[in-house]
Amino acid sequence: QWKQLENLYFREKKFAVEVHDPRRISVSRRTFGQSGLVVQTWYANTSLIKSIWVMAISQHQFYLDRKQSKAKIPSARSLDDIAMDLTEMGTPKVSKLVTLEAKNQLIMASNGSLISSGSQDSEVSEEQKKEKIMELKKKEKLLQEKLLQKVEELKKICLREAELTGKMPKEYPLGAGEEPPQVRRRVGTAFKLDDNLLPSEEDPTLQDLESNFIIHQKLVEAAKKLASEPDLCKNVKKKRKQEYADAVKKLQEIENSINEYRIKCGKKPTQKSTLALPGERI
Repeated sequence: QWKQLENLYFREKKFAVEVHDPRRISVSRRTFGQSGLVVQTWYANTSLIKSIWVMAISQHQFYLDRKQSKAKIPSARSLDDIAMDLTEMGTPKVSKLVTLEAKNQLIMASNGSLISSGSQDSEVSEEQKKEKIMELKKKEKLLQEKLLQKVEELKKICLREAELTGKMPKEYPLGAGEEPPQVRRRVGTAFKLDDNLLPSEEDPTLQDLESNFIIHQKLVEAAKKLASEPDLCKNVKKKRKQEYADAVKKLQEIENSINEYRIKCGKKPTQKSTLALPGERI
């Protein structure tokens, strides 16, 4: 019965009800606190235990309100009612629960005070949410910084590729409404032709042949230099040697064409490749 209720409370996964039992008498002198209390305990998950506790508090409050409203209604009392009241006056008051307030309930237990606050739970959860949000924001900031760094590196690589190919690769990252930069293709040679090396011939055909010979002579020198580089893998070295041999063959063909044309024009043939290409082994 509600009138025998001493206290009810919950702590994490435990829900307990203290009921005053006048028939239970403490016979030990070592017993402290109120005697005649029976504690009923239930265990479940925290949310279920809290729901049970809230419903129990509400039911007890309904009992108190109903009891108070009945007390205000005057009625004829029987001898049995008077006898019952006298019996209750002989026993200590057992109900000490206070009225529920919004989301903050304070329950005074026989062995101390227990505070259970719905608002405190919400405050704890809000603090946890704030900490989690702050942690996620820090991670987001670090990831954004890394992303920007990688984007800049990708832009530099794409620009270098565009300078070599003359075409901007599609992987170049562009922002909203951003136009790709204009890049000029780098075109150059590893050597420069000296105008003094070009022979001054009155015959334009012979002059073209001589110019072509000088250009291919430089190409042969460049191919020889590439084939002579150290620390080359076997396949690359073999490929460069073949390119060098092809360049020498092409140069010899050009020299033969020059000599044939010179003989045809009544001039003496020349021997240029032997002077330009000493017989060095690669």
